[in-house]
Amino acid sequence: MNEIILIIAILSGIVIGAAIFYFLWRRNDKGTDINVRLDVIEKTFEKLLSSIKVDINDQLRSSRELMDSSNRGMHERVKDFTESITSLRHNVEQVHKSVENSVDKMSSFQNIFKTPKLRGQWGEANLEYILSQVYPEERILKQYQFKNGEAVDFAIKLPNDFLLPIDSKFPLETYISYAEESVESAKTPKMQVFIRRVKEEIDSISAKYIKPEENTTNRAIMFVPAEAVYYDIMFSLTDAELVEYASKKGVVLASPNTLNMTLSVFEHWFRDITVSKKTQEIIKRLGTILLDGKRLGESYDKLGKHITNVKSSYDETGKRIELLTERVDKVITIGEGGLKQLADKE
Repeated sequence: MNEIILIIAILSGIVIGAAIFYFLWRRNDKGTDINVRLDVIEKTFEKLLSSIKVDINDQLRSSRELMDSSNRGMHERVKDFTESITSLRHNVEQVHKSVENSVDKMSSFQNIFKTPKLRGQWGEANLEYILSQVYPEERILKQYQFKNGEAVDFAIKLPNDFLLPIDSKFPLETYISYAEESVESAKTPKMQVFIRRVKEEIDSISAKYIKPEENTTNRAIMFVPAEAVYYDIMFSLTDAELVEYASKKGVVLASPNTLNMTLSVFEHWFRDITVSKKTQEIIKRLGTILLDGKRLGESYDKLGKHITNVKSSYDETGKRIELLTERVDKVITIGEGGLKQLADKE
């Protein structure tokens, strides 16, 4: 764009110079020296060309500086972009390695879950950790054994010395078989197998660990360590009425996310029971005091009657004594009168 302007300026200068030359040539008198006119034109052209040269140099310098600046900026941007791509590639490689490690760890984790014993130990460890965040150590009884030899995973000491049994159950094989089945015709039988397995676990907890004669609560908790399994039992398999079945058996279902709330309910429940029992004891004692008061009232009434009878006897005896005294006085009086009469006669 600047080069076009310069070319136009040069052409304009040439045209102006030619016009000046032509004008001077036409107006000159016969005696005017042509060389003088040529000198004037030459000087005018020199000034014009010098000015144009300076402008061209300035424009070229500005263009060069602008180009250098643009090149430097472009070079920096290319460099930054290259470094970003290199860093991104490195990060992608790290992520890829992390994903591979995670896949390996997940595969190892899944292999652990394939072994029922290790799966049970994982569930118990998870349960123990949650309980340790809620209760002091002395209130958590691990592998608490009953008189018949059965041992529950944990028993929690509640107010009034009640014991709350908690057992971890993880029916993973039947759940995975049911959950991963995509064919509807095959899914229903596997679902029934899973439901039956859950009911068996509920029956086992109810029969083994709910023992009021050994001071347990009339409820036990079945801890399901996998949220997905717990969610399906509670909300997806509503037609199976597993929650209602568990309630009838005295079993409460809980997961890692709901165990704290469940334990809090039990705490308040049995604290209220303790208060209620104490209130009943107070009422019972008040009843005993009331009964004693009634008996005391009856004895008082009897004593009053006795006192009344004694007073009546006392009053009657007093009257008789008074009457007897009067009679004796009369006899004495009569006797004294008779004696006097006898003395007078003599």
